[in-house]
Amino acid sequence: MRAPRIVLAVAGSAGLLLAMLVSAPGAVATHVATAQKIAIPAYWGPDTAAGAGMFGRLAQNVPTNDIVVINGSQSKPQTPFNAAWANAIAKVHDAGELALAYVDTGYYGFTFPPASPHYTRADGPGAGSNSTAAWTAQIEQDIDDWYSLYGSDGVDGIFLDEATEPCGTASNPSQYVDLYATISDYISTHHPDAYVIINPGVPVDQCYESVADTIITFEGSYSDYVNNTYPAKSWQLNSTNPSKFWHLIYNVPSAAAMQTVIAQSKQENAGYVYVTDDTLTIDGSGTVTNFPWDTIPPYWDSELVAASGATDTTAPDAPDGLTGTAIAGTSSAQVDLTWNNPYDDVAISHYQVFQNGSSIGTVYDNSMDVTGLGLNTAYAFKVKAIDAAGNVSGFSTQFNVTTPAAAAAPILNGAACFTTTSAAYHADYVDPFAYHRVFIDADNNGATGYNMGAPYLTGADYMIENATLYAYVGPGWSWSQVSGVAPLTSAAHGVHYLWQVPTSAFASPATTQKVLFQASSPDAYSSVLTVNRTASC
Repeated sequence: MRAPRIVLAVAGSAGLLLAMLVSAPGAVATHVATAQKIAIPAYWGPDTAAGAGMFGRLAQNVPTNDIVVINGSQSKPQTPFNAAWANAIAKVHDAGELALAYVDTGYYGFTFPPASPHYTRADGPGAGSNSTAAWTAQIEQDIDDWYSLYGSDGVDGIFLDEATEPCGTASNPSQYVDLYATISDYISTHHPDAYVIINPGVPVDQCYESVADTIITFEGSYSDYVNNTYPAKSWQLNSTNPSKFWHLIYNVPSAAAMQTVIAQSKQENAGYVYVTDDTLTIDGSGTVTNFPWDTIPPYWDSELVAASGATDTTAPDAPDGLTGTAIAGTSSAQVDLTWNNPYDDVAISHYQVFQNGSSIGTVYDNSMDVTGLGLNTAYAFKVKAIDAAGNVSGFSTQFNVTTPAAAAAPILNGAACFTTTSAAYHADYVDPFAYHRVFIDADNNGATGYNMGAPYLTGADYMIENATLYAYVGPGWSWSQVSGVAPLTSAAHGVHYLWQVPTSAFASPATTQKVLFQASSPDAYSSVLTVNRTASC
């Protein structure tokens, strides 16, 4: 997201003020984007059930939803490797959408809005500098990190945020655009098929046309948009390539207002659009307290139809490939269903799932975990697809399954490994629990840490509880959260849990750990594992 715009003129390096050049109000488009695609900045974490669910929903919305921008939890590549981010990228890419990775360019350190220099990250290559060299190093490093960590999962390109607006200064007319041309060349050289988007957030001159596949020429509020605060440039209005332009509009209060905005964006020849009711909130000190790109709007289905320009009366294809995995707990079973995304001319919205002929609910993703089933019992499942316009498909083929007999224990297949840099812990929790825990004796000293009593773990220095890492401080049940660590990377179908922790989070790591998996409400325990450090996991 670009910085909130508070001035209309920018200071060049030569000390000259360059007025923002816009087309004359009332300019008329000679080309209109009648059929648009949606491109969405999906700035939420996939490491929660809700976050992963929203990425799963977006993956159903092809072909109208075409681009999904994925950000790291700190507006930089998600490091170290995190399975939740990999799964989200793969989900989007495999559905046929473009999964673009977020890279902040900070206006290359220049004093664009807000009127102060932009500095690289303190932990980045430039170590808190606003020099062009430092920004170039950080940008290139972020691009390389996204591809090295997640390229094999389906990174399709790079989204360059906070891009400059003018071409250059009076003394160097191409000073700014040359920087983005250079980084665009860097991307295409190292990743030849990458799709590149830049985000100046306002209309730009045609000097930027060849720099990126798509340019965000408006990012702002509903009020600014309908009042034509930043009119489109004539080269945008006359372009025969509407996909060159993307408009982002927030604080759009209703479905009717969304329809108005979509219609205006087509008239302004924007081939990509995204509209949300979410708001940008800035407190009295100028600090942004809410960004508008962290959820899916309530009128999402209507937005997909409006952008497509279609009068959609055609039902989607019936889902195919319906299959499932039956999992037994100690007293009940579940079946994890999956199926292929069916074709629709606009976008699939959701699915209705049937068990033994009766509807058991709807889901936005092409999977459903059916819980509370009987053990050693036969079931039959079918699925229908519903598109964004409400058209309903026929039934999928039926999937028949018999659940297994009771599991031997509520926690199964516990395993762990750790290296000098990271540790991984995973287990199957086959019964429903409120708390999923891992107790870790990181210093291999039973005299320190929390004593769980025989036959359980003594000396637990750390505890993972659901998605949080805690250090034992004592006495009794007294723990302190370890900041900056998000250990839960996967909770597949609510059964298989995977946690990853950098070993730097452990104060006194030994070459051997003792690990115990535990759950509560009701209580359940695994056996104690002894784990030796290895070169790789």
